[in-house]
Amino acid sequence: MTDPATLSDDAVAFIREQAFLIVATANAAGDSDCSYRGRQPRADGSFEPLVDLPDRRTLVLPDFPGNNLFNTIGNLLVNPAIALLFVDFVRQTTWLVQGRATIVEEAGSHAHLWPDAQRYVVVEVESAHARVEAGLPALVLA
Repeated sequence: MTDPATLSDDAVAFIREQAFLIVATANAAGDSDCSYRGRQPRADGSFEPLVDLPDRRTLVLPDFPGNNLFNTIGNLLVNPAIALLFVDFVRQTTWLVQGRATIVEEAGSHAHLWPDAQRYVVVEVESAHARVEAGLPALVLA
């Protein structure tokens, strides 16, 4: 039996390949919010990593200046529950990672990955599940 709080080799490989994710949080009253997070471009045309996976139970996301509403960060300050949905339309597969988040203000070991990040969201994984979605449309480039 596998531990749902430990990311498998398949999960790690899938997550590292993704260009974006959807992050879901909720405030203290349970009102939810979802937002898109994508890779940031570098000056040389390459992209910064979407997340860091320091171990099989932890994901780290950078927090960049956005719409200045601070919905995600504000929600996490009062309710640490978080869900991350990684979607691959080509393979018609998703990975849902759920856990508890902590906000880290100092860059520490992540400054080289995301030099412009304002803070970091460290997610302790509680469960991770792959879903091959029959209803997820395949990506067709026009």
